[in-house]
Amino acid sequence: MASTISTVGFNAAFPVAGVDNDSQGFRTNFNVTKVGLEQAATEVSALQATTAKLNATNDFNGSVISEAKLQKNTETVYSNAARAGAWPVDWEQGHYQTLQATGTLTATITNFPASGVMGRMRLQLTGNGSEWVITLASATGSIMTDANAAWTGDTLTVNSAAEPVIIDLWTINGGTTVFANYVGVFA
Repeated sequence: MASTISTVGFNAAFPVAGVDNDSQGFRTNFNVTKVGLEQAATEVSALQATTAKLNATNDFNGSVISEAKLQKNTETVYSNAARAGAWPVDWEQGHYQTLQATGTLTATITNFPASGVMGRMRLQLTGNGSEWVITLASATGSIMTDANAAWTGDTLTVNSAAEPVIIDLWTINGGTTVFANYVGVFA
């Protein structure tokens, strides 16, 4: 953003020392300064409202960040409540989410980003010591799994609280088709 603050009309050589100066020169310089300060206030306010902050959460609202060199970055871990029955798993809560089944559970993935960008998440699924079936669903479409993987279909079984099942999910069309990759059971 180029600044539009202008000093056109400001006479830096005014007033002249030792001379009776016309008051119009003072009024002109004051007015140019006033208009410039008003414009500066507008531009600073716009910068405060629309630039990234080091001391606040930033929402880039879909803007592209390119040529970035990342170091020491983390991803949010969101712990869903231990649950049975139907439960929405909100993609917007974070890319890594944990979920413990306390009974048969249908976990419906919601709020994937709009079509045309990739939204991904990793689910860490556990049980509570009993064997429970978890069904994965997309709020706006279907789940597709690799037919050659250890897990196919949209259901899997968990039992251990200490040995999580890890599933990667991603979509490029807003959740109409969600691809699921069974990473494995970790002990």
